[in-house]
Amino acid sequence: MNSLPSIHHVNRVLMALAALSGIVLTAGCGSSNNSIPPLGGGFTKTSLSGQYVIAQTGIGAVQPPLTGIAPFSETIVLTADGKGALNVTVDDFDQVGGPFTLTAPMAGTYNVGSDGTGFLAFNGSNYALTMIDDSHFNVIEQDLFATASGFGEKQDTSAFTLAPAGNFVFKAHNIDFSSRVGGINITAGVISGNEDVLNLGTLSSPQAVASSISMSAPDSNGRGTFALTDGTSSNYYVVNSSKFHFMSNSNSGSLEIGQAEMQTGAFSLATLANNNAYVFGSSGDTSNPLGIHSAGVFTVDGAGNVTAGGAVDYVQDATVNSNLVVSGGNYTLAASGRGTLNLTLAGGTISPEIFWMVNGTRAYFLANSTLAVEDGTFSLQTGAPFTALSSQATFVMDGFDVAYKDRVGVFKPTTAGFDWNQAANSFDVNLGGNPSATGTSGTYTVGANGRATVIVNNVASNLVLYLSSPNTGFMVQEDADIGGSFTQQASQ
Repeated sequence: MNSLPSIHHVNRVLMALAALSGIVLTAGCGSSNNSIPPLGGGFTKTSLSGQYVIAQTGIGAVQPPLTGIAPFSETIVLTADGKGALNVTVDDFDQVGGPFTLTAPMAGTYNVGSDGTGFLAFNGSNYALTMIDDSHFNVIEQDLFATASGFGEKQDTSAFTLAPAGNFVFKAHNIDFSSRVGGINITAGVISGNEDVLNLGTLSSPQAVASSISMSAPDSNGRGTFALTDGTSSNYYVVNSSKFHFMSNSNSGSLEIGQAEMQTGAFSLATLANNNAYVFGSSGDTSNPLGIHSAGVFTVDGAGNVTAGGAVDYVQDATVNSNLVVSGGNYTLAASGRGTLNLTLAGGTISPEIFWMVNGTRAYFLANSTLAVEDGTFSLQTGAPFTALSSQATFVMDGFDVAYKDRVGVFKPTTAGFDWNQAANSFDVNLGGNPSATGTSGTYTVGANGRATVIVNNVASNLVLYLSSPNTGFMVQEDADIGGSFTQQASQ
């Protein structure tokens, strides 16, 4: 069965939504913001050329029996011809009823504007994207029957001959239920290592994990399979020899989706070097639709202590915790790359983190909380002290205000602030999706530590950015419960 509905299925899904809401929905929506003047850049259709893998999560109408709304995870593999045509060869989709898999390739279309904004369209579904560079893009789904957000990246097809090999660090999230981070070794498809698992507020930390079914060799899509002794069973999708995505392929109802990167470097307390600052961003699920989005910056002394001077912002279930000053704390870091981080905040608290270093400057982590299932990344901050945004950047956001919300787009600094172009989808569980495109502007003030307060006219009145470099970092919208990341675009 196809993971996304065919045109016939689209109409049935719309009928299911109409039955929920008591209204009639009309099919058809656009994912391109062609009516909005583009910002700077030299992107074209040729910028998207080759084979790409997309990983995303969202919420939408339930696949058969086509009643109700539920979250989903999805991985897509497609080839773009550089001229506007797509060939979709993988569409693996997990929702409450179990996995759905594309049975035959399908054709589609796409476009990329000069500022990197554009669309993908196939099998009755619509996506808005923004290119970061020719190999990476942010993406959201813009449909009446579903909304989602995710990330796409180009695959190195020469890495499809054997299963990944080496030491890897991974992060995975099972929507509403669990987060996992860990470090593993893969040798001839056999996995062994350790992981930390937060399962409905109960932490197993750390625990041994190994393959119960070894990794199969990837096929022409870069897709293979494996299973672990913790009971998870997954498809994996090769990006290159140093990175792969993975997603549950079991019938257990698991929506777990994650990624793994090759681990490099040696680790000790001094890896987080004296007087260096690190910026983090994370998101997760709570017991209601709002969830949690967090971002912040902290500094360390290279000897196990967090020093004063950082800051944290997070919104949890509509409760705003703004500009909480980091007054101290501590961290550990073992030779394996596994560490713990505790931040002491003035005027608030935040859950401690368990992290695994990918390399000397970046880590995956989960928050050890009994109230949320939250995970994210942190990375070394460069470019401080900050005074301004200086280059065009692409962003992706998700969360909840009065409805589920996804946004993707680009912003460009100006002498007065910045210009902002976005595509969005607002998904109400009774009314379905409401795709839109907006061109607007805004103002900001950035502190030396990289914390910026932002107003985006007609979009967000209280947005906070944390810069990991002058034009890359994480964001939390504090007049809603929405967050995301932004990344400097490659010059074209």
